[in-house]
Amino acid sequence: MKILTHCHHLNIDGPVVLSQKNFNAPNPVLLKMIKALHSDVESYVTVNHFEENNLFMRKNINIETIRHFKEADGFIIDQVFTDNFHSLDHFFLHELSQVIGDRHFIIGPSFNKVPSFLQSRLLDEAVEFDVSAVMFDIRETDMSDFKSLQPLAKLKTHAKKRIEIIPVVKSPEQKDELLRNIPFDMIYIHSEQ
Repeated sequence: MKILTHCHHLNIDGPVVLSQKNFNAPNPVLLKMIKALHSDVESYVTVNHFEENNLFMRKNINIETIRHFKEADGFIIDQVFTDNFHSLDHFFLHELSQVIGDRHFIIGPSFNKVPSFLQSRLLDEAVEFDVSAVMFDIRETDMSDFKSLQPLAKLKTHAKKRIEIIPVVKSPEQKDELLRNIPFDMIYIHSEQ
């Protein structure tokens, strides 16, 4: 199993997701420094820019952020939804897929804001645009409440081997609780510390 950890500093241990705590893009010099210090570490970068309200400008900033982080192994973006999380921006997904190329293309943890009755359909659409994984935020979920874990379990079953589902948890303890209920190949620990 691969465990990704949140990082916005140089003290790393294992595969990392470089992002600010709010999932905005990280400091632009951070990735180069990490690769210089730890060349073999797998590094994923968030490319969200939540402060930008102009849709055209935000999309351009997202694309240029991806182009800037040439050393990244993959990219995580939440800003691919339209209609209040009811659909995906197909044109933008196509454009992102072209720029990302053969690196990992991951839809971020806001995927759990998609209404549960649409999640399977949007997951299928994402696969068509070479999305390799979807994150699902369960940091505020009670791991002993099976009903609250049901959307994640259904999504994992639907995904099969076509696309990776990456649960986002807040601690190693929450990760262990989740794995007692549902097995996963990859988990992201996004602690607030």
